[in-house]
Amino acid sequence: MRITAVETVELPKHPRHIWVLVHTDEGITGIGEAHDKVELTKAAVHSFCAEIILGQNPMEIEKLWARMYDSANYTGYMGAEMRAMGAVDMALWDIKGQRAGLPVYELLGGKTQDSLRIYNTCISYGNIRDREMFMEDAGELAKSLLAEGITAMKIWPLDSLSERYNGQYVTRDEIRRGLMPFKKIRDAVGDKMDIALEMHSRWNVPMAIRIAEELEQYDPMWFEDPIQIDNISALASLRKKINLPILASERLATKYQFRELFEKDACDIAMFDVSYVGGITEGKKIAAMAETYHLPVTTHNCGSPVMYAVVSQLMVSCPNTNGIEAVRSLYKTFDMFDYGPDIHDGHIFFNDRPGLGLKFKDEVYNAEDTVHTFTREARNNQMFAVTGDPWAQSPGDDKAGVIHVK
Repeated sequence: MRITAVETVELPKHPRHIWVLVHTDEGITGIGEAHDKVELTKAAVHSFCAEIILGQNPMEIEKLWARMYDSANYTGYMGAEMRAMGAVDMALWDIKGQRAGLPVYELLGGKTQDSLRIYNTCISYGNIRDREMFMEDAGELAKSLLAEGITAMKIWPLDSLSERYNGQYVTRDEIRRGLMPFKKIRDAVGDKMDIALEMHSRWNVPMAIRIAEELEQYDPMWFEDPIQIDNISALASLRKKINLPILASERLATKYQFRELFEKDACDIAMFDVSYVGGITEGKKIAAMAETYHLPVTTHNCGSPVMYAVVSQLMVSCPNTNGIEAVRSLYKTFDMFDYGPDIHDGHIFFNDRPGLGLKFKDEVYNAEDTVHTFTREARNNQMFAVTGDPWAQSPGDDKAGVIHVK
């Protein structure tokens, strides 16, 4: 089995997401996903990942991951290359599952739970305005989520307070007023709802301590990324000075950065983004490392149904998973695939479809405004980067021997 082409798919309706398809000579195609800074990720997929994996055996996932990482890490193993690697890695696991006739979670060791609890990150999209709701009427938002069986939510009402002084100063009165959504939720539904505070790494250590002191009365589920994650020792010091569980961090990449987080005892809950860390292969290892420290893991996830399939199938195979992130405004409106996440009663459930278990709907994949970009091997072992028709070859002027066709 050989990898014959790498394709990216972009949809105008979803400009912050990009999908990667890995094609093989046996007609099996795997899918992966990345989000944010799409153009950078797209370039890395075609100019970096493709030249390493084309012509290779997609079953040899560990070997291909190591080759990509070895090629990326000397310039810094974060950013576009890692997101590209992550999407490619997802697609390789999808291929492996399809070929085996098994869902990916079976290849990763099987399910450790029958379903996974979700928490709702209150992002607005389309006609579902959860962000406005948590700022304006958080109590009613909590009731709405509970009516769907969702018993945990994440909000970020303090972000705007960091802007005036760049996160270097905030008064206690401002904090108290900023935390009113927490009070409204507790007044409306009591302890029936777990509430996490997302801090988006906007604060210095003294102000993070001040915020934690005011937040403590609301018994939050966690205190997420209160400071920049570029100094793990500072985060460890902060953790010793507050009485809230710290969650970190979707901003870290690969097991090597998480190793320092765990060794310095800097968090209570580990979170990673499967795309940012380099895919399923690396995510499984990070979760296993956290397990050796008796720490729970969860995942960052603002993706399409592809990412839900990736995140849920990976995390259900990890015995220390305490739940996954979900965004109802996205999973209720992203309808471009033939299968969507099975979410009800506040949990995501699983099926036995092979691989990741979904593909683009034909009418979406073939739509006139869907953008396809291919890179494939040429007969002379050069590669063709192709936009549009993957087989309509036409020479370009690329000095590196990559021919672009539109």
